[in-house]
Amino acid sequence: MFYFVDRITPTGAVLEPPEGPSFTAPPEQLAPGVREGDVVRLRGGLYHTDTGQTQARRARIAALLGRLGQKGKE
Repeated sequence: MFYFVDRITPTGAVLEPPEGPSFTAPPEQLAPGVREGDVVRLRGGLYHTDTGQTQARRARIAALLGRLGQKGKE
């Protein structure tokens, strides 16, 4: 299962599953380098960034934002 990192606070990372309520993972469960906006997976007790899924998600968001910007110029 994968989760989206909504935000990182002093008490941990707020993670959102594809369906269901968000929850906070404590900082000690985050692998080094996890950032807001990443797609993460739980492996070995730590949430690790899924680099491929994160890059794909960011590309989809950039494309959507680009299309929104183009609509404003029509």
